[in-house]
Amino acid sequence: MGKRRGEDSIASRKRRMPYIAKIKRDDPFRPQDEREIQAMCKRIAAAGEYMTLAGWREDAGYRVFHFATWAKARAMQHWIDRSSIAHRPLPKLGETAEEKAARKQEALDWGLQTGAVHRIVQAYRQARDRGESELTAFNAAADAARHGPPTG
Repeated sequence: MGKRRGEDSIASRKRRMPYIAKIKRDDPFRPQDEREIQAMCKRIAAAGEYMTLAGWREDAGYRVFHFATWAKARAMQHWIDRSSIAHRPLPKLGETAEEKAARKQEALDWGLQTGAVHRIVQAYRQARDRGESELTAFNAAADAARHGPPTG
């Protein structure tokens, strides 16, 4: 497949933006840190005058920002060093056991206060008393849970 006319390849953008700033970090950033980095890039350079690349080959382990001028790249590098963004904590992945237990306890408290637990258990028991299988009784309980609390 041939190159289309007017196509802006990564290589051509790298030639147009030879000046770089680097963050020595391979790990992901928290969403608020990503937003801060993007805002700083836009503040230093116009919206289309920078390019972000993950480290590749000689830059492995770095997050690389390409700029059109040396002054913009230097300003970005100065901000990276001053803010120490490379040393900020990683995003939390998943819940801790305490958070999971707290969420389950909140859901149970809500269910007991609103009467939802009683209605779900009654639907399950009634289905089992009719001789339905465990799966059918579970589905009846799930249907009761889907309708929300009895008061609306």
